[in-house]
Amino acid sequence: MKVWLIHPANQLPGDSWRDSRIHSICDELVRNGHECLWWTANFSHHTKSYRSPDWKDIEVNPHYRIRLVPTPPYRRHAGFARLKFHLYLSWRIYRRGQHESAPDCIIVNDAPLGDSYFAWRLARRFKVPLILDITDQWPEHFLLAFPRPVRGLANFFMLPLYGLRRYVRRRANAISALCKDYFDTVKKEVPDSSRPPLLTVYNGVDVASFARVGKQRGETAAAPPRDEPMHVVYAGTLGKTYDIATILAAIRLLQQKDVPVRFVFAGDGPLRPEVEAAAQTENSIVQYLGRLKPAELISLYASCDVGLCAYGPSSTVVMPDKVYDYMAAGLVVVNSLRGELEHLIEDRQIGVQYDAGDPASLAEALESLAGNFEMRRLMARNSQDAAMTFDRHIQYQKYASFVEQVVNQTGPWTNSPDCTRLATNY
Repeated sequence: MKVWLIHPANQLPGDSWRDSRIHSICDELVRNGHECLWWTANFSHHTKSYRSPDWKDIEVNPHYRIRLVPTPPYRRHAGFARLKFHLYLSWRIYRRGQHESAPDCIIVNDAPLGDSYFAWRLARRFKVPLILDITDQWPEHFLLAFPRPVRGLANFFMLPLYGLRRYVRRRANAISALCKDYFDTVKKEVPDSSRPPLLTVYNGVDVASFARVGKQRGETAAAPPRDEPMHVVYAGTLGKTYDIATILAAIRLLQQKDVPVRFVFAGDGPLRPEVEAAAQTENSIVQYLGRLKPAELISLYASCDVGLCAYGPSSTVVMPDKVYDYMAAGLVVVNSLRGELEHLIEDRQIGVQYDAGDPASLAEALESLAGNFEMRRLMARNSQDAAMTFDRHIQYQKYASFVEQVVNQTGPWTNSPDCTRLATNY
C-alpha cells in the first residue's frame, strides 16, 4: 500500500543521532513492503534554517520519499509566525495533494493548526482512512509561551483550536500517540460509541545501536555505579520550561551538606550562562561540557550514575526521549514529571521522584541515592532491563501492523463512526 505521512517538525534522516518518529514509521512500513511519502517543511524546526529554497523531493530509497514543502520561517516555537507556518504548509500540501495519485492511508501529526484538518480533507477526497498521531498536547503547549497570570485569557482565545482538534479527532479512523497519557483528552472529546482504535507507540531508542557505539569507543554502555562520589548528568535543553534553576539551587544545598555528588551538564539553551556560572565558582561540583555529539553523550552516560529528567511544573511533556537513553545506559532516573513516567519509575524501580520547582525535594532525592550504593546498583540494573521494553524496532513494528489493520479492516473512507472500529484491541 501507499502511505502519506504529514509532519512538519521531525528531523530528516541523518540530521541527528536519534531517528525521528516519522522516519521510524516509514522505515518499518517499507520493511513490510509498503511505499511512503513524507510531506514536511523546507524550513527546519530545529535549526531554524531552510533545507531547500522551494519544493524538493528527496529519495531515501526506491520506496520512500520525503517531499519538502515551501513555508515561511519562524523563530519562536509559539506565536503568530508559527501559526502562519502551519497554515501555509497544510494549505500547500492540500492543494498539491489533490493532483497526486491517491494514497491508501494518511498519517498526520495531531496539531490543530491546519495540519490535521487539511489532511482530513484530503482523506475524505480520496476516500482513505486517516490516522492522527499525537506527539504533543496542542494547543496546551502554546500556553507555556504566555505569562502565568494571563494563561486563562489566552486559553479562552484558543477555544477555536480546541474545537478544530475535537472536530478532526471525531472523524479520524484511528489515533496513535507517543504515550498513554495523551489519550486523556481524546477520551474527553470523542464519545465512547464512536471512538476509533487507539495505539500507544513510544519513541524509544535503538538499544543495540546505543550499545554498539559505546563498544566502538572502548566503553560499556552501562558502567557499574561507583561508591562515591555519585555522578549526576543532565543532558538536553537548558531552557526555561526545564527545571534548571531548581537543579542549580539543589546543588547549592547539597554542597552545603557536603554530600558526595558531582554534576555534569551537556546541552545548550537560554539558561546556559547560569550553568556556566555554577561551573566556574570556587570548589564547584559542577562541570559544563556544552553540546556533545551522540557518541560523546554515550561516553558521558557510561561515566555517570544518575540521569535527571528535570522539567518545570507547567511542562506538558510526559515521556521525554532522554529517559530512553538513560535506561539504555543503565542510569538511575531522577524525575519531576507526573503521570506515566512517574508510574514507570515506581513500577520498574528504576529511580526516584521529586517535586518540580522544589530544590529541597530534589536535594533530598539525590542525597538518599548518594547514601545508598546498593539501592543505586539495583535501580541501575532494573533501568537497563527496562530499556528493551522501549526498543525502537519493537515499538515501530507495532505501528506498521496497526496501519495495515486500519487500511485492511476500515475499507473505503466514510463519515460513519462504524468505520472506525477494528477487531483488534490495541
